[in-house]
Order: sequence, then structure tokens, then C-alpha cells
Amino acid sequence: MHNKIPPIILPKVEFTREFAFSEQDFERVRQLIYKEAGISLNPTKKDMVYGRLVRRIRELKLDGFAAYVDFLQSAGGKREFELFVNALTTNLTFFFREEHHFHMLADYLKTLPAGQEISIWCAASSTGEEPYSIAMTALEALGGRGNITILATDLDTSVLEVGRKGIYSADKIAKLPAGHAARYFDKLPDGNYQAKAQLRSMITFSQLNLVHNNWPMRKQFDALFCRNVMIYFDRDTQFAVLKKFHPLIKPHGLLFVGHSENFYFASDYFSLRGKTVYELARRKP
Repeated sequence: MHNKIPPIILPKVEFTREFAFSEQDFERVRQLIYKEAGISLNPTKKDMVYGRLVRRIRELKLDGFAAYVDFLQSAGGKREFELFVNALTTNLTFFFREEHHFHMLADYLKTLPAGQEISIWCAASSTGEEPYSIAMTALEALGGRGNITILATDLDTSVLEVGRKGIYSADKIAKLPAGHAARYFDKLPDGNYQAKAQLRSMITFSQLNLVHNNWPMRKQFDALFCRNVMIYFDRDTQFAVLKKFHPLIKPHGLLFVGHSENFYFASDYFSLRGKTVYELARRKP
């Protein structure tokens, strides 16, 4: 007769958070970031939200998330609101990300009349690698000639400051195409690299909230990059932004979007020209 070995019962481990974070707290955060930034947080992002905001609660010496949202909605929470948005936005970027876009941009720029002013808007510039990639592409395509201006905007104020300085680590610079590091960057004593003055002078960094209505731009752009940001918006917000983009792009201009973004529902405004590259629809709305 065999004796049965009793099963091993492990003690249940309870993980307790430093601060309570109820479904109501999470919903208040979701509503606030959606209203102010157009970001639609999936319910599965609750743990991510906790991890990113708990540091702000500690810093402010508040007693929890309810008190934090109350503070954000108070008159004194204006500066903190920038940090709140910065904490909940993701800024993954690197030089020449989605490389085929820059080949297409170069080919397009070469078709423009010589000597005309070229204006490009990078609408989610993050820490600057994207607008600097655009600038380098334009200089290479036009042989260093031409009147080229680039507007680089982002919601996150902290990443804009990184872009203005144009200072990047050696490992990021090492991934540039051959010859670009020497042509467009200066090595600093600490081993980092800074974009040369010529490159920095082409780009104006400015804060802009894409879901707000008071966009300051009045001129049209030859190309508009808005990549990997509208994936955080719901369909209605995406459509509203695309409608506002439409009159700001020149008749033969291009709209570059992220690799996982598809705006077939805005076919009255934009038609697909290449892989994640759009042009103005021929049938105007």
C-alpha cells in the first residue's frame, strides 16, 4: 500500500502597494489624460499608470491618487499637469527610425523647384532624433543647399529641451549612416555628441498639444511627420487631428505616419501613396 504524498501548499503572498489605487482613481486619471491630451488609456494600463505616477505622489508628499488628481484639477496644479502628461507619454525614438520614410522624403524633395523655401513639420518630435534625421535627409538630398525650416513640436516639455540642445550619447550616434556623424555632429569632451550649429538652426522646437484647437501655424508644409503618436488616440480624435492636418499640407505634400497606423477612414482627406505615407485626397471633402 502506497502512502500518498500530501501536496505542497505554498503560502499566499499578498502584494501591497504603497498607495491605494482604486478603479475610480484609475478612471479619473483616464478621463483627465483623455480630455487634456487625447490619450486613450486601455484598462490594462492600470499598473503602468501606477508605476509612472507614484513618484509624483511621493514627491508632492500627498496621501494618495485621489489627492493627486484633486491637486491636478486645482489652480495650483498647472505646472504639475505638465509633469503628469510627461509621465504618461512614451518617447521611444532613434535616428532614421522607419528608414524607408527618409528615402521617400529625399526623393520627394528633389522634385521641388530649386530655390523654393521648404517647410517641414515634425508633429511628435520627442527628444529630437526625428527632426534631426529630417534635417540631415534634406541637406543630403539638396546637396547642402536650399532654404529649409523644420518645426518640431511635442506635448512633453522635457523631451523638447533635449532636442533643443541636440546632445546625444555615442551609442546613438554610432547608428547613423556612414559619414553623418562627422558631417553633422561635434564630439564633446564628455564623449557625447552635439548637433552642429547649422543643423540646430534649421529646427524650431515648440510645445503643442495636438488635441487642442489653438494651433498657431498658418502656413502650409511640404511634408508633415506625425508618427507613432495617434496610436494613443481613439478613432474620433484621430479623425479630428487629420482634418486639421489637411489644410496645413501643400497640394502635393506628404504625410508620414507610424508603421502601425492606418487612416483608411479618412479617405476623403488623405489617400495612401506608399508604405505608411499619405498624400492629399484628390476628391476634396
